[in-house]
Amino acid sequence: MPGKSPFRIEPPARATINIAVIGASGNVGSRVLGLIAAEHSGVGLRLVAVANSRAALIAREGLAPAQACARLLAAAPEAGFAAALLHLPRPLIVVDCTASAQIAAHYPRWLAAGIDVVTPNKFGPSADRPLARAIAAAQATSGALLRDSTTVGAQLPLLQTLRDLHAAGDRVERFEAVLSGTLSYVLGSVQQGEALSAVVREAFALGYTEPHPASDLSGEDAARKLVILLRALGHDIEFGDVERVPLVDAELLDEPDPARAIERLQAIDETWRARVAIAQARHERWIYRASFDGARARVAPERVACAHSLANLAPCENALILHSAYYHVAPLRIAGPGAGIDLTAAGVFADLLAAAWHYAWRADSAAVEEFTVEEFAADEIEAAA
Repeated sequence: MPGKSPFRIEPPARATINIAVIGASGNVGSRVLGLIAAEHSGVGLRLVAVANSRAALIAREGLAPAQACARLLAAAPEAGFAAALLHLPRPLIVVDCTASAQIAAHYPRWLAAGIDVVTPNKFGPSADRPLARAIAAAQATSGALLRDSTTVGAQLPLLQTLRDLHAAGDRVERFEAVLSGTLSYVLGSVQQGEALSAVVREAFALGYTEPHPASDLSGEDAARKLVILLRALGHDIEFGDVERVPLVDAELLDEPDPARAIERLQAIDETWRARVAIAQARHERWIYRASFDGARARVAPERVACAHSLANLAPCENALILHSAYYHVAPLRIAGPGAGIDLTAAGVFADLLAAAWHYAWRADSAAVEEFTVEEFAADEIEAAA
């Protein structure tokens, strides 16, 4: 059969999976809509709802993903959108592309109703114990899943790797990491001679930062990622347990407008030039390091020797160096780009497709059971020929 790979199992073509995208007009959300519009996996994705912080739009018959943002921007506010999702046709996957704690608070209700949630939003997976336990209980009750692989490292396999090691019985002794691609970009550029305020402004314009860069510069974003990684390893920890040293003093970050907050950073441009000069004289580099020593979890700006593995990362790169019972001869090292709109959107879309394929195959399980190994082999041989 021309054009068909003999190594790919196609999903059931008749499956229709309903999708709701929250944060649809934002940087990541709009890119995810573009990927849905161009999707050719064979699973039928039907966009039935979109929302942002100002309005919402629901269309059971389906929305054209390419026009959804424009229609949303012209839509009126819709009260009760979170509750309205419970009444949409199933199977349904909610894609939360916000950085909102308020949206994350709805996860238990959606999951308990059998709605999968795909998200890069760290506020659910790093929530304090009451919400975190409610999310876990809802998944256990309904079988729906919170797919959150892009909450740490964009599309890097950091989170799933730690979950797999924990499931396999590994015991992590310690690890150190650079978890903020934003701060990796900022510190890398500052150490190349650029002014801190100018670099943060550039990172904000490129979509590398959180919606407000204070989340990055305060260390909050890195601390939440560390909580998510440690929970993947089975640790009962929450955000308040992480020792957090900000890159920038809190009084410079209490401005709610991102642009004005960035302007304030000019006050410490010379301070950081001096810090960089001292580090270079000592053959050191600044990194924003996340660490766990078996008891203490910490995120902080620190100087490390230029020969250190974490000192040689490319801008926006994340890295993890892990020592465990299984990795005692040499540590496990994972590194790669960990920030950016396109990378995050691609990872969210991959999680969305994984959820959609799960529903498609479950819906077609009877047909799969009737399809014998011999029939499969014959069909694949014929296709290859």
